[in-house]
Amino acid sequence: MSINPLDIKRKALLADTLIRSRAKVLESATPFSLEYAGVVGGIHVVNDSAATRVEKLAISLSSFDEPLVWIVEAGAHTRDLELLRDIISVRVKTIVAVGSDVDMVHKAVWPSMGYFIAADTWDEALDMAILSAKANDTILFSPGCRASEPFQNFRERGAYFNRLVEIKRQTNNHAQ
Repeated sequence: MSINPLDIKRKALLADTLIRSRAKVLESATPFSLEYAGVVGGIHVVNDSAATRVEKLAISLSSFDEPLVWIVEAGAHTRDLELLRDIISVRVKTIVAVGSDVDMVHKAVWPSMGYFIAADTWDEALDMAILSAKANDTILFSPGCRASEPFQNFRERGAYFNRLVEIKRQTNNHAQ
């Protein structure tokens, strides 16, 4: 088996970028950056709508020790997910992809994932993530790309996701 020098260079560049990105994250508090959104049925939900690049995704996924249920956006702006295969194989037990390019996300992460679920809406994605998780698991909403329609930016997308979590939390509490 030969080692591709281009792969080594890309991984080294990613590692260097991750270190610099981590330093920036620690220096400034960004809304919806690994922000705790609440608990739904004993499942912890983290809103990371500010994760708009693959480097930030790598940091976010690496921030957890336990396997995650990861909600990712599958759109034209989601790129380079194959660079995260090693992290995904260790940190993610279920991927819930929502958007127009679910097949691209599936292809990019296929060798490293446990379960893959496609959703049509953010609401459905959260429902599928909740159904895939068990008590004390963590759902990470970390889209991996800039916000797209109907959202103007990651802040609107993050606020919308927090509202969805709150609705699920209230609905779950009333069902018990």
